Order: sequence, then structure tokens, then C-alpha cells
Amino acid sequence: MAAEFADFITRWTTLEASTAYLVARLLAVLVTVLLLLLGYRLLLGVVGRIVRAWPIHETVRLRTVSSVVTSLVRWALGFVTAVVVLRELGVDVLPIIVSAGVLGLAVGFGAQSLIRDVITGLFILFEGLLHVGDVVQIGATTGTVESIGLRVTTVRTDDGALRVVPNGQITEFANYSAGGMRAVVDVPVGRDVPVDRALAVLAEVSEAWARESRVALDRPQVPGIMGFSGGEVNLRVTVRVSAEQRLAAEAELRRRIKDAFDRHHWSPIGAAG
Repeated sequence: MAAEFADFITRWTTLEASTAYLVARLLAVLVTVLLLLLGYRLLLGVVGRIVRAWPIHETVRLRTVSSVVTSLVRWALGFVTAVVVLRELGVDVLPIIVSAGVLGLAVGFGAQSLIRDVITGLFILFEGLLHVGDVVQIGATTGTVESIGLRVTTVRTDDGALRVVPNGQITEFANYSAGGMRAVVDVPVGRDVPVDRALAVLAEVSEAWARESRVALDRPQVPGIMGFSGGEVNLRVTVRVSAEQRLAAEAELRRRIKDAFDRHHWSPIGAAG
């Protein structure tokens, strides 16, 4: 009887020890998960405050970047939590980690272009080299940026077409909205037109247009004779304006120049003398 009682006590003690050990491991899992969730919530709060405090024109870029960071942290948190829980439950997690690494390498080799697009998109967003509304030239495509994503950038061209450019293909580009764009109006005139007087008229017309329109970013320039073509003398007017105003500025300058030449009864523009 005494032996049976001693055996019962031993089993009860062993059971209590196992239960205590299991409870301790479950508590460790719970505390780890809670700490990870707390860190995740703190990160979301910090990102949200940064986005709210940033200037309005940068909000779109920051929201895109913050969504990417949030997604990456969420996936990393889920993976770490799963590994911790499985380890605390006695599962060997080393094969899982190795398999995840091999799978990541396989996906990376199979989606190199996608990864290149995403990485380039992140650099574009972080560095702020492009903004929605900028007039840019990317390769043979010239137009206005409508959206900047992690994988692609969309550009609306002058003919209305929407060009979709993978970010990985944006190796170099021209941003005409950074500091303005130069409107150029070439004026071929007949040889019978007095050049000095024609240059003075071009300067007067362009400066009057700049005062009235108030879209010029600097003083119009009339550099002089740019060349000869048959019986014509080629003159030029240049002025720096915002990219979206370039075509309208060139059209208005041409109209005013023609009216001024007509008032002086000079030969039609481009007519040989």
C-alpha cells in the first residue's frame, strides 16, 4: 500500500511539473506575441504621425512608402510569431527556416525583373526625383506623370495615350518641371527684312507678353541670327516657363510675332527676299 501511494505521489509530482512547464512555455509564447504586436502598433503610430506631419504634396509618396513598410513588417512579424510559437511547442523550426530561405531564393531568381522594378520604385519614392504632375521624358516617352507606384510609373503623353513604364526601365530621365522648361520660337524671315529692327521687335513683343501673361520664369531672350536657310534668316526667341505652359507660351508668342510683323508690312514669315 505504501509503495502504491509513493508511486501515486511521484506521478502527481511529475504531472504537476509537466503542467507547470507547459504553462510556462505558453506564457512565454503569449508574452512574445504581445510584445511583437505592441512593437507593430508603435511602428504604425510612428509612420502615421510622420505622414500627417509631412507637406501635402509629399503625402502620396509617403503613403505609398508607409504601406510598403507596413506590409513588410506585417509579414516579418507573422513569420517570427509562427517560428516562436512552433519552437515553444517543441517543433524543430530549423527545417522551416531553411525551407523558407530556399523558397525565397527560388522566387528571387524567378522574379528578377519584378524585384528590380520594386527596388527602383522604392528609390524613386524615397529620393523624390519624380512627382505626380511632373512633365518628364523617359526614353522615347514624353508626358505628364499620373502615378508613381512600386512596380510601374504611368505617363500621359500629349496625344492622350497612357504609357505604363516599368520602374526597372527608368535608368535615366529628364524632368522638365524641375526648374522650368525653355519655350523656343524660331522665326524665319525674308532677307528684305531689316534684321536689327526685327530683333528689336521680337524683344518688344516677347517682353510685353511676359509682363501681361506673368508665366515667364525669367526674362525672354533674343540671341540673334541663328542661321541661314536659302533666302531666309532664322531668328529665335527663348523664355523659361513651367513645363505645362510651354506649348501655350510658344503658340501665343508666334501669334503676337506675326501680328507685329504684319503691322510693319514686312514680308510674310518664311518668304524669301
